[in-house]
Amino acid sequence: MKIQHLRHNEIDRLRWDATIARSLCDLPYAYSWYLDVVCPMWEALVTEDYEYVMPLPLKKKRFVSYLIHPIWVQQLGVYSAQEITEKVFNRFYHRIPYLMFDFNVNYLNYSVACGHVKSKRNLIVPHSKDVYAIRKNYSYNAKRNISKAQKLGLRIEEIRLEEFVALWKSENSDMRQDLHATIQPLVEAVFFNSSQQCEPYLLGVYSGSLLIAALFGIKTRERFIYLIPVSNKEGKEKSAMFMLVDYILENVCCQQGLMFDCEGSMIDGVARFYRGFGAQEQPYALISRCRPQWLVELLHR
Repeated sequence: MKIQHLRHNEIDRLRWDATIARSLCDLPYAYSWYLDVVCPMWEALVTEDYEYVMPLPLKKKRFVSYLIHPIWVQQLGVYSAQEITEKVFNRFYHRIPYLMFDFNVNYLNYSVACGHVKSKRNLIVPHSKDVYAIRKNYSYNAKRNISKAQKLGLRIEEIRLEEFVALWKSENSDMRQDLHATIQPLVEAVFFNSSQQCEPYLLGVYSGSLLIAALFGIKTRERFIYLIPVSNKEGKEKSAMFMLVDYILENVCCQQGLMFDCEGSMIDGVARFYRGFGAQEQPYALISRCRPQWLVELLHR
């Protein structure tokens, strides 16, 4: 197996995206158009036939080139329609051309990942077409909050991109500037490239005429990804997101036989919210090399 390192302008994007679409790893983050938004200088490792590919999330700062996990992305790593064995993963790992790297590899790479590996936690609600079976696994707290939101007369509707972005920015004014700069281009890119493998959803929760919570999610072949949620103060007080997750599980996941991908979380309080819907762990891994903490903090500034 010969693995090539390709610069950004050397990648055959049609062949690349075809590999991602066929991949056994059913995640959207490695499509070329997705990476263009979140990591414009990305490079790649590919086999000659593009049977196996690995995005390299490149950044350059202070004359230093390094790989760092991009925003709005949970998992990268090696993608293929073929099984990724330990031997294959090791070949890619040792072919990474940069001294410093720190990024996540996907759930199918988890059991074969090598080097400096740190286990990370994603949570999923397994696919089922029986919403009553799913709801049996809800916690008492989740059921109570869903009932509370329903009694308050909240309603769920599709919303416009501008509404979603305005709510997210108003509630996240203290977040990093690159998040603010890329959120609208990312949502636009997913809508522009919508397909059976990657379909966008913009859903909002209203109290009267006021939008109090919203979600940008992506449906893939096998999962619904809860990608970017946001609630304002009223939305949190009225448990709007509990009602929205229950709505998605019933009206999207169960109707189409999809798993619900919570897209996290390593934060215990957030993980507790997801576990309230019966979510189970599907771990993935962080790989890193030559990553002193002082240098990471310096480059992130």
